[in-house]
Amino acid sequence: MTIEKAMSNNVVTIAPSSALVEAVRVMKENKIKHLPVVDSSGSVVGVVTDRDLKEASASDATTLEVHELLYLLNKVKIESIMSKSVVSIQQGSPLKQAAQIMVDKGIGCLPILDGNKLSGIITRSDILRFFATS
Repeated sequence: MTIEKAMSNNVVTIAPSSALVEAVRVMKENKIKHLPVVDSSGSVVGVVTDRDLKEASASDATTLEVHELLYLLNKVKIESIMSKSVVSIQQGSPLKQAAQIMVDKGIGCLPILDGNKLSGIITRSDILRFFATS
């Protein structure tokens, strides 16, 4: 059984030059926790997670005014907070292999590549959903 059975084909991505607030908006709108970062040629150069965004955001204890905080958060670029060591898997790989990689590496998603181009993404939730409905 290959990863195509469980992966998401409609991958939401973001550019490395995008602002942190844009990533927050995109993830909220699409109800996702993992956002592949792709360059202009469509190659995956990183992944940003909801955890990365929380760690890069301001604490509730900040003394900044809202407009000051928004100004600063607009200055934070995705390339400065994304995970650059991306673990990925090639299209057509076994689903079990994808699950094992995620367990071994302690990660929640794998970008799926067709050669060097992003063709999908698979998350822990995708794998659980697949087995729960099979």
